[in-house]
Amino acid sequence: MSCSWPEALVTLRQQGHAHVLVTVLATTGSTPRNSDAKMVVSQDESFDTIGGGQLEHLAVNKARTLMQDNHSGQHIEHLPLAAAATQCCGGSVTVLFEVFAKATLRVALFGAGHVGVEVEKLLAGLNVPHDWLDSRRAQAEQSQACTFVQDPAAWARSLTPEVHALVMTHDHQLDFELVRTLLKQGFVSVGLIGSATKWQRFKARLLQDGFSDAELGRVRCPVGIADIERKEPLAVALSIVTELLQLEDSVANRGVTWRQVRSSLVQVGDVQIGDDTGQ
Repeated sequence: MSCSWPEALVTLRQQGHAHVLVTVLATTGSTPRNSDAKMVVSQDESFDTIGGGQLEHLAVNKARTLMQDNHSGQHIEHLPLAAAATQCCGGSVTVLFEVFAKATLRVALFGAGHVGVEVEKLLAGLNVPHDWLDSRRAQAEQSQACTFVQDPAAWARSLTPEVHALVMTHDHQLDFELVRTLLKQGFVSVGLIGSATKWQRFKARLLQDGFSDAELGRVRCPVGIADIERKEPLAVALSIVTELLQLEDSVANRGVTWRQVRSSLVQVGDVQIGDDTGQ
């Protein structure tokens, strides 16, 4: 992937990959780039530059170290170019590392009906990485984001079990085949659209197939939070996505405040920095 740092930031976020936005906050003396220079670092690539050379090498290594524990947050580093980067410029830079952890929530959405369409819009708007598919070619082709798959259950067998699945197809038998396949794959959770009666019928068949009560406990049906009574597709979708977000593992955000940024910059003395618009 060869692109600018803003393009990389959007792409990596949409894909749910860990990445770091590296910004030169301030400079003193002679430096390769001025303040506000930016680059994005992922586990395998870097995009744009904050000046190249040993400075950039140190910044990339630091960014990848910060990504290792998969916590979002910010970190400030002071780098005197002569001492830390063995560069002869003689100046120093203050670098802000903004860490975006790998997404802990990834969704497989089965079904492009009215509710499925609204669910996908919400997932896209929330930057939740997801796959969306339908077994009806005409239905899938109504949206560029949806993929036509003739056999969704076979496709589901290729997914890793860390995925949260949402099953809301047009066909109850297909729903059943998907739930059975997803349980065999060991998915984190399965949200099934439908009534409590539908689930009781599915549950009886799945118990006959040898699934345990503990395994069936991963299925949520009716899917969605219980205290929303409206039935419009968007209202149902909001209920489903809200419940899904509640399942997401919390990730500690270890950040720095603007006051800490200013205090840190004062330590380097006569810095070059943009307008102070913070509080």
